Amino acid sequence: MFHIILNPVSGNKKASKNFRKVEKTLQQRGVAYELHETHAVREAEAIARELTLKGETEIIVFGGDGTLHEVLNGLVDPAVCTIGLVPSGTGNDFATALGLPLKPEEAILRILDGAAKPIDYLQVGERRCMNIGGVGMDVDVLVHCAENNTKGKLKYIMQLLKSIYTYKGCSLTVYRDGEKDKTYNAFLAAACNGKLFGGGVPICPAACVDDGKIHVVLVDVFEKKWELTKTLVKLLRGKILEHLHCTHYLCEKVRFVPNELCTYQLDGELYHSEDIEIQVCQGLRMYR
Repeated sequence: MFHIILNPVSGNKKASKNFRKVEKTLQQRGVAYELHETHAVREAEAIARELTLKGETEIIVFGGDGTLHEVLNGLVDPAVCTIGLVPSGTGNDFATALGLPLKPEEAILRILDGAAKPIDYLQVGERRCMNIGGVGMDVDVLVHCAENNTKGKLKYIMQLLKSIYTYKGCSLTVYRDGEKDKTYNAFLAAACNGKLFGGGVPICPAACVDDGKIHVVLVDVFEKKWELTKTLVKLLRGKILEHLHCTHYLCEKVRFVPNELCTYQLDGELYHSEDIEIQVCQGLRMYR
């Protein structure tokens, strides 16, 4: 039996609308399912934990990257679980990385008629990350959006345009697979499983969700302001990995050690730490 975890406020109430569009298909197919709606922050995580503690392993998520993040963190043992996703958020970045259809009628058929395949996720301390985690300019955008209660893809892009010209960087030392890389004055430091963040910004087009590797993207702070515009263009065009100030490599474990307590993000959710250790994990399966 499928357990559907639905965030009714996700994507400006898109999740509830999407469920109504596919409900008839589920009934016509005779699909056994139980619907669980969330009503508070991290309730999707609590529901996923309760279900998997009981031995349930088949979950369908109606929501965006944030809801998927909660569900992933609620799984008692991801290695025995299978997740289906009907993209219902504002950005749906990870769904895009998976190549999932954004139309709910097509997405549910991908689950009902498709096959579940192994997928990577990132373990970050006691938390898990499905898409992208890291520190830097993207976190500055999220912090300001949270402070101003800013929601929506367009408003995110507007804050991105502001932050890219005002963010001063973060000093951090990077360790790659246990060996010291170097200390960066980082404009951006990202550990990528997916390709996109911020509702379609292609931070790492080379990333692959099932290669057993973390794609690390490090961008140095720029001394010359005019370089920021050039960098923004490259970022939005998916060419940031070609930038002179960008470092990109693959590893199985990466550790970011800022010179002071900092805010970092996992799938767009904000956390705080003085030491961010990220390791790729395998075993979870998703319909795609």
